[in-house]
Order: sequence, then C-alpha cells, then structure tokens
Amino acid sequence: MNRVFYFSGHRLTVFHWDRKKFHGACSFEPNLEGLDKFKQYLNTSAKSPARLLVDVIEEDFRIETAPHVYGKDRKAVIGRLQDRHYRSSRQYVYSEVIGREKKGRRDDKVLIGGITNPGLVDIWKDTIEECRVPLIGIWTLPLLSKGMLPLIGEKAGAVLLVSQQVNSNLRQTFFRDGKMLSSRQSVINQDAGNISDIGKFAAPEVARTVAFLRNQRLIAADELVHVHIVGSESQIKSLQAEFKTDALNVIKTHTLPELQNKAGVHGLSGKYSDGILTWLCARQQAFQSHYGMAKEYREYYYQLGSKALMAASILLLLAAMLIAQSNFSSAIEHERSVELLRVQAEEYKKLYKLRFEEYEPVFEHARSMNAAVDMAERIAQHSRTSPLDFMIEISEVLSKPGLGIEHIDKIEWQAEQYKDLGDIKEVNKGKVDATVEDPVRHVGVIHGRINISDDNYRVSVTQVNRIIEALSQHERVEQVEVLNMPVEVRSEKAFTDESGLNVNAGSKKQKGRFALKVTMREPDHE
Repeated sequence: MNRVFYFSGHRLTVFHWDRKKFHGACSFEPNLEGLDKFKQYLNTSAKSPARLLVDVIEEDFRIETAPHVYGKDRKAVIGRLQDRHYRSSRQYVYSEVIGREKKGRRDDKVLIGGITNPGLVDIWKDTIEECRVPLIGIWTLPLLSKGMLPLIGEKAGAVLLVSQQVNSNLRQTFFRDGKMLSSRQSVINQDAGNISDIGKFAAPEVARTVAFLRNQRLIAADELVHVHIVGSESQIKSLQAEFKTDALNVIKTHTLPELQNKAGVHGLSGKYSDGILTWLCARQQAFQSHYGMAKEYREYYYQLGSKALMAASILLLLAAMLIAQSNFSSAIEHERSVELLRVQAEEYKKLYKLRFEEYEPVFEHARSMNAAVDMAERIAQHSRTSPLDFMIEISEVLSKPGLGIEHIDKIEWQAEQYKDLGDIKEVNKGKVDATVEDPVRHVGVIHGRINISDDNYRVSVTQVNRIIEALSQHERVEQVEVLNMPVEVRSEKAFTDESGLNVNAGSKKQKGRFALKVTMREPDHE
C-alpha cells in the first residue's frame, strides 16, 4: 500500500493507493485536535513509507540567468541564487537548468523555486518524523503536474494547465516544450456546496495569468497559447461557456473521469484533480524528490538498509543450504565410490589368488636374481677402478710434448669410496665395498723431475703449473694438489707464483723434484 500525504496549504489529506486502485482518504485540520488525530493515525498504522505532496500559495517560482559553468562552480552559482531569494527555507528549494540564452554570452537559464513560509509544512513534517514514519520524498504539485501533459495530449509549444485541487484554490501552471516555467495559485470564492459555476471564477484568473506571462516575455505577444482546463463533469458546461477559443488562445476542456480512464486508475470520485495528482506522486522514486535534505529521509534509508540486510541474510542462508545440500550429495557419492572400489579390490584379490598365488615363490626367486644381477653390475663397474686405468689415463696427459718432464720416479695409488651428501662428501679411505652403489675414485701421488734454472725459479714454477693445468683439463680429474715444488729457497725469501701458490719449501737434495696428488673419478657406466 502506497501512502501520499497531500498538503493543500490548509489541511492535510492522506491518500491510500494500491498501484492504480484508490482505497480511500482521510483528512486532518491544522489545529491541535487535527494534529493529535494525525499523530494517533501515524502511531496506530503500519510504518510503511510515505510521500509528501505540497500545493501551497506561498510557493514561488522564477527564472534567473547564471554563467554557463559545470560541476562545483555551477552548484555554487545556483546556491547563491537560492540564498538570495529563499535563505530561510533551504530544505524547500528547487533548481533546474532549463536552457540557455540565444544571444550574448549565452548564459544558462535556471528555474529556481521554493516555499517562502516553510513553517506551514514543518508542522506536518515534524509530526511525521516524530512518529518515525519513513518519508520517501517531498514533491511540489506544480512540478509534478508535468505528468498530466501526456494525459491531455499536449507536450510541445506553450501550454497552460488549469486545475482545481481544493474548493477555494485554482492552480495555473505554464509549460514550454514540456518544461515548467511558471505556476500560480489563485484564491476563488466558490461556494463549497455548488461547484458547477466554476467558469465565472476561473475565467478572470486565467486571463490575468496569460497577460502576466506575456508581460514577462515567457509568451510572445503574437504567440498562440494552448489552454487546457481540467474539471469535473458538473463543471464542464460552465467552463465551456466562459472560455472561448480566439486568435491567441486555444481552449480545450477535459473531464476528470476522462483523464482517469486514460491513466487507468480506479476508485476516484472525480470531483477535484487532487486524486489523480497524488497517484502521479505515488509513482515517483526517492531520487526524483523536489524538496528536502538527507536528514528528512533518514528513517526511509534506515528501513531500506534493514531490508537490504534481511535480503542479504536470506540469500546467505539459501546459499548455505545449497552448499550443505551439495556437500551432502558429494559425501553420499563419495561413500558409494569407496564402497564400489572396495568391492572391486576384493574381486581383484580373488582373481589374483585364483591365478597367480602359486607363482609367488617364482616371483621371490626372480627378485633375488635381479638383486644379484644388480650387485654383479656394481662389482664389474667398481672393478674398472684399478691402477691400470689410472696409469693409462695419466700417461696420456704426462706424455704430451712441452711439459718438460725428465722422469717419473714413482706413482703411489689407492682407491677411495665416498657418499655424496651435497656440500659435504663422506670419504671412506679404509677399503672399497664393490657391492654398494657409492662412487669410487682414484687417488694417486705422482713423483717426478724437471730441469730447473738456478737463476730463475719462476720458470721452474711455471713449468710445474703447466703440468698441473694439463692434468686439471682431463675430464675425469677432479682435483690436483701440489705436495713438493722443484725449487730451493730460503724461508725468508718465499714468493708466490702467478697462480697464487706460495713457494716456501725445498732442499738441494729435492732440487728439480716435484710431487702432485691427483684425484680422478672412476670410469663412466656403459
């Protein structure tokens, strides 16, 4: 159910709408008794959101010019215009850029409006806030009556819409190409018991309004004005008798039942236009509100937030239920899969026992044979790590021309086995176990002699370095260490060769003799 609080400047009427069906109305007078009844109504009825529609004679509209700017600058310029005219009613002001001037610097034309006596509305609005009824928005009837243009079938050009919402007032709103430019409410002394003679009261007011609009140059002196007058069926004869089409004014009358049928609304009495205008208000969204600031609508925002949280909670609950159902189904499928696998495993066990169990001793024997073959291969591999292999490989290196070796006196050889532990190698120098997979390597000490120069020790050191370099370039040699150098020097005159080797040992007996320790990998597996 949609509620619209319609304030006509005197009393407030609550209209109840259910989409396009009118369900009734109740009115409250602007006195202590009326306010108490209104408060009682708000406290006892459902806290459903409501809209406030305002139609007061203390409402003013005017057109001002402003520099053509954008963003914050435009907001600041319009704010100054509103302060100039409606400083005391900032929560009841409206502005809209309706076009630009055609000449000069082409300033913006801005429609600004406001309620000059906000206390009239505050009495009712404060009561609504006190009773914590969510207020969706505050609309002004002149601007809202734009929604009547499609019903009267006139949108383009100069249009003056004349309607009566209460017995004592006549509202005249001027539009150009669908934009509201001016609105005036006139007081008429019509008899509340007889509204059929409305024509004689309305005709002079409409004539004064058209003359005012021409004087303000909102209508050109020779421009044709389309005047649309809305009335009840009992008022049409009086209106048609008093209003006549002439060279500057085209008169069209519309009955309220006719417009209500076009809109598709039901249940209205058809006496005044307030009913169909409150229906237009009931269709408005919060962001379309004309008046009010955020504080006027906080209850409505709280309610929206509460509904959003409730909806989110329901969605989370549904999602959790769906996930739980999915997990439950997955668990059932998992249990079925496990049971199926268990049955298949039993079948395979039976098949194995039936066909292959008698071959188990053969399989065990095959595994032993396989282990023996692997061990034999390892023994054969390690057996190739022999002094002969080392001598052959070293002799190929030492026999190269240019090394200057006079004689190889002796070669000491042994095999080492080690575990490769990354950065550390655990070496076993005691014995070699040919049955394990750990690598084996040659370790040999080569004793030999070279010609040395008595007056240039560095030549001798360089010659030994060539031998070391030739050994180091062998693809299987891992390391070459110097044990003795073929030089004779005193300890206080030790020197370092180009490779960084400190030469600080020797005697006359050792002159020309050298000793090198060579570590070599075992032959590669084939």
